[in-house]
Amino acid sequence: MSVLAFLLYSMLQTAKPAPVQGMPAAAGAYYRQDDAKWVKLESPATAKSKTKGMGMFIETAGLSNLDMTTVYQGAHASVQISNSRPTFYVRGTVSPKDAAIVQLAQKKDSRSVQTSSAAATVDNKGGFKKGELRKVIVTVYSDNSFSVMPEGELKSGEYLLAFGNSDTGFDFSISAAKK
Repeated sequence: MSVLAFLLYSMLQTAKPAPVQGMPAAAGAYYRQDDAKWVKLESPATAKSKTKGMGMFIETAGLSNLDMTTVYQGAHASVQISNSRPTFYVRGTVSPKDAAIVQLAQKKDSRSVQTSSAAATVDNKGGFKKGELRKVIVTVYSDNSFSVMPEGELKSGEYLLAFGNSDTGFDFSISAAKK
């Protein structure tokens, strides 16, 4: 293969797809409904945060475990989605490398997520519990916006589209499909 052919082949392999038509220009995370209406996801309001093990974590210079529970206000997110495999479109300051979908524990009037420094890895910077993480497919577009879609279907419940940790996320609910 000639050098020119190799360069053209390499460029085609790394070319990013064109941006999604009609995506809002403002920074944020969006979901496009079936009727092509764009819905902006919001960051959940935090009711409280609890930390466990902070004293020992500081005394050991980070060699011990630190657990944190973040509780969000309300039993449900304001954005309700009936599609069990939604695609989210993101524009702004978050990194596509840190994208994750995390299932929240649902209570009567709140939702929560627990993170642990012991569970933090290169693939899970936020330290979310393995059983709460859902694998995602990320596509970066030529304008540096990107989409995030779960690899499989999500069960009915409360979720956080997170970017690195529980403070940089957007909440949504998957509800049973309407019949």
